[in-house]
Amino acid sequence: MTNERLKLIKLNGQRQSMTLHNVTITNRQRRLTSFYSTVSTHTEYQGYRYYRNRGSNDHQVREGHDQSVNYFGKTCVKLLNSCFNRLAELNDVNSKPFAFFNEYCTVVFQKYDKKYYVNGNKCTKSRLNAVIPSIIMRLGIEKNSKNFNSYVDMIIDSDPVITAAIVNKIEYTFYDGDNKIETLLNIEKTGKENSAIELYEGVWVEFKDTKMKSFISSCRGNKNNFLGVSPEELYYLSRKEFLSKSEIQVVYAFLEQNRKSALVEQRSLELFKDLTERFKGKIFEREMVVDDVKKQSMGVRGKQLDWLVVDRGYKAGRQDVSTYAVIALENYTHSLDIDRYTPKKGLGLSAMCSDSLWCNKGGNQKYILLGPICIDQAHTDISIGDQFAARSMALLNDVHSFNQVSTLRNYEKYKPAERVDWDALSVLYRKE
Repeated sequence: MTNERLKLIKLNGQRQSMTLHNVTITNRQRRLTSFYSTVSTHTEYQGYRYYRNRGSNDHQVREGHDQSVNYFGKTCVKLLNSCFNRLAELNDVNSKPFAFFNEYCTVVFQKYDKKYYVNGNKCTKSRLNAVIPSIIMRLGIEKNSKNFNSYVDMIIDSDPVITAAIVNKIEYTFYDGDNKIETLLNIEKTGKENSAIELYEGVWVEFKDTKMKSFISSCRGNKNNFLGVSPEELYYLSRKEFLSKSEIQVVYAFLEQNRKSALVEQRSLELFKDLTERFKGKIFEREMVVDDVKKQSMGVRGKQLDWLVVDRGYKAGRQDVSTYAVIALENYTHSLDIDRYTPKKGLGLSAMCSDSLWCNKGGNQKYILLGPICIDQAHTDISIGDQFAARSMALLNDVHSFNQVSTLRNYEKYKPAERVDWDALSVLYRKE
């Protein structure tokens, strides 16, 4: 389906022909969700004529240091407000209905007499702002229209604390002996006044929303009956049954797998895989072997040079990867008398010794690595996958980055005639 095309869709019981817009929400070049809208979701700018995102329905989730702010939620509220503003007529509080939908589910919005309606459910604007992130998130994963409509009807009447926990999950801390484990709990609505927490795969413990709010409050450090509750005690409070020792071990193992730091690393490495698929032919998953230790690496074919981003093997949160420029040996001539590699004329390269020489797995292709190059992160505690992504995005357009990143500036003069054949290069070894 193209970005915009005419299609018939049923709104308020009537079939209408309208232009569709492909809407995406992304974070660090990773698509979080996408759907179609019957009205454009981008903000109308009346100031600058050549605003860089003018007419774009791609929404980038901003980030910041304040982790209490739901940046995904703010993005959802902003694009929804843009739709209402576009459809509202001058001096008229009412607007035509519009829809967000995909091939499985549809959600219809309307403003009428200062009241807002979602799939026919009346709600206030503040309530709509609270539930729209959950609705958009569910729209991207639900494949049953009936289940989706039931979810929308239910979440409209849910408490905002519960709906926020569905989007952000519950940050929960418990102890396994002296080991402190910080994990994220999944929560889902199971009824109009009930919610459930996933203790381990396929097993949920249900509470009334009033008790669920108390549990969420205790996880934030507030004192109540749930403060310091263990997973097995949480199970007993819900089901009035005791877990066996083996079941407790299963619960602890499951919750430890979902610990916050592990999920961040897992999702960041999913981003690594996603980049190699999205930029096929430009970004490659490769390996570097140093002292018989394999290090995960990412090959990048820039506009002028070829690059290798390598996992350094230890976590500092700011500079966990090293960057190298990779030059094919065909751009050099070998001087046997002094064992030096002299660059061919006009390429701007420097003479290199054998210590800088690397070869592929078969040894039939050889390369010279220049670096490591220091490219620092603006923030600390950045996951390894996000650091790979940040470097690769900068190196794809290396011609632009030469002027933006000071440590890359000296590489602007290097213009090798022979580029790296990444299809022939899977693993890099130091030449012995």
